[in-house]
Amino acid sequence: MKLCHYSVIILFLLMSCRSQTSKDLARVESIVDEHPDSALLCLQELGKKELASREVFAHYALLKSKALDKARIDVTMDSLTRPAVEYYSEYDQKERMYAWYYHGLVLKNAHSYSAAIIALEKAESDALRYDDRHMLGLIYRNKATVFSLTNNNQDAIRCRKEAVRYFEKETDYRSFAELSLAVDYINDQQYDLADSLLSFIRHHYQDSVLTRYCNIHQAGILVECDKDEEVAISLYRKTPRSYYSLLDYAYLASAFDKVMEKDSADYWLSEGYGIARTQADSATLDFMKSRIEVRRGHPQTGFRLVDHAASVQDSLTRILLKQSANATLRDYYKNEAALQTEKMHRVVEKSVFSGLVGFLVCAVLILGATYAAKKKDQQLKEQLARLAVRDEEITRIQQDNAHLVGSLFSEKTDHLDRLSLSYFMEEDEVKKNLIFKQIKKTVEVLRKDPGLFLSLEKDLNRYCDGIMSKFRAQVPTVQGDNLKVATLFFAGFSYETVKLILNKVSVQSLKTARSRLRKDILAADAPDKEFFIKMLEMKSGRKPAQMKT
Repeated sequence: MKLCHYSVIILFLLMSCRSQTSKDLARVESIVDEHPDSALLCLQELGKKELASREVFAHYALLKSKALDKARIDVTMDSLTRPAVEYYSEYDQKERMYAWYYHGLVLKNAHSYSAAIIALEKAESDALRYDDRHMLGLIYRNKATVFSLTNNNQDAIRCRKEAVRYFEKETDYRSFAELSLAVDYINDQQYDLADSLLSFIRHHYQDSVLTRYCNIHQAGILVECDKDEEVAISLYRKTPRSYYSLLDYAYLASAFDKVMEKDSADYWLSEGYGIARTQADSATLDFMKSRIEVRRGHPQTGFRLVDHAASVQDSLTRILLKQSANATLRDYYKNEAALQTEKMHRVVEKSVFSGLVGFLVCAVLILGATYAAKKKDQQLKEQLARLAVRDEEITRIQQDNAHLVGSLFSEKTDHLDRLSLSYFMEEDEVKKNLIFKQIKKTVEVLRKDPGLFLSLEKDLNRYCDGIMSKFRAQVPTVQGDNLKVATLFFAGFSYETVKLILNKVSVQSLKTARSRLRKDILAADAPDKEFFIKMLEMKSGRKPAQMKT
């Protein structure tokens, strides 16, 4: 009898504690939008005992993720968002939308870009069902940022336009979405559209902060387009330095150099290098400084800076690809481990709860056991269903990664194409010899490296639907040097670069080789011949690697 009394007391205390925690979380929810800092302080006062329940912890995690976002604190670890996603994924309610949204923000901050897009699209699906225009605006804004970070400018522009549309009735959000759209236009080298939109923003909103950002971006456009440097310098002088990005220091230096104020140009370059924090930052400044050095009559120094910047870009490309692949595998195994752990936790929780109910009354035990058995059976069915769609989710992640690999692979060839084109177009023999010295070692290594074409084939297969494997199988008559020529054309190298790598006599001989390959493909009647011919006849038209603003 005493044991029964103790059980009732324990159950009462647990219910009281949970009721108080629910009240605390409700109070946080009422202030988190306007006072995120105060909300974070309130959440810090809650201990592990108060958050022992899965439901309570999921609610707590969602509120803390929202408070951190409102307070502009970037988080890269998913220790908060993942439990919220796992809990609310079982329920069709608005909390699931918020859980996926904040999980997407964490993945974006951690540079897991493919996984971030997947999470944001799941949030988007719920937001469309609830017709939550504000949330849709936030989702598209962050999707645009992810696409911009991976140099996918067209998708960034598309998503940014959607954000502007959904923020139509929210002036503050819409104005900054339009400002970001102008930056996306600049990244895509659509300078006229960017300048027109920046002028509209400055005159339409009459906001001092927006005006300063518009001034600084329009100044950058003037410098990039080699227009009125005096106007660009004037716009920069009107803008406090706190608004400058790293690239603005380089643009301002370039503007001063063009108006023959070399001391000022050197000063602003020095200031830029002083705030550079990463290799990518220094490479950005190196690229801009190379233009200044060439303009001052120091082409050798300029080419050395370009070569170093390109090497850093290539290194960062490889790191990003490796991180993306590792993140995909990590998330897959983490999900599997979390699923197994969750099954164990649920079994333990049910056992403890059933034992407590057994001390209270036998009738409750029987009803509870029946209910628990049904619920467990349903949960197992749901878990099996999630496992059944796991392969589909992994396939989607791989497809997203393949798109990212395709975007980044073409950047790896830009530098060599740029140097080889400049070599063939340069008329001054002195400058031509300088360029040749810069590219000679690179080309000689490419000629002698037996693994070059195997590496190219591997990369092409990864981002271009297995093109080389299909080509070898369907057109077996193409072998030796002809296969090398096909590989380089499929990779998108220009005629000039292929000529240097294969040491061909003339561009015309390469055009003849391309025509011969086309005939071999048609003669083989390959199932994918249209695909092969399309890729074979693509000519390199890459733009120089863009600089972010």
